Amino acid sequence: MDAKQIKTSPDPLQPFHIAQGYTVGDLLFTSGQAAIDKQGKLVGIGDFDAQAEQTLNNLDEILTLGGSSLKQVVKVTIYLTDMANFGKIVALRKRFFTPPYPADTIVEVKSLALPELEIEIEAVALTNGNVREAHAS
Repeated sequence: MDAKQIKTSPDPLQPFHIAQGYTVGDLLFTSGQAAIDKQGKLVGIGDFDAQAEQTLNNLDEILTLGGSSLKQVVKVTIYLTDMANFGKIVALRKRFFTPPYPADTIVEVKSLALPELEIEIEAVALTNGNVREAHAS
């Protein structure tokens, strides 16, 4: 089985020697997406809401380029520099994802790759098939 790289043009992660994502079989794995625009500039310095919006838009773009979507995400890991933003994350999950919601891990970290970053999100998604809700027997 081969892994196929997912890459935007321009690629804001290229200076860091990081792949934006890979598809492997029917799964897509993204690198952590942050509030960095296509020109490599940080969006929303000091503004968590603007950073979160840009981060999720970047995630959506990578998923789409890889043949997936936010509806096909099965797992996200969210890194926050301040867990006080947890409530905002709950609202963003409801806005960007649909039921059944992805499995999720949220971790507070001391810092991210750039000192001004407040959020980073990585995901695993399906490229074929749908995410279905489990029903108890």
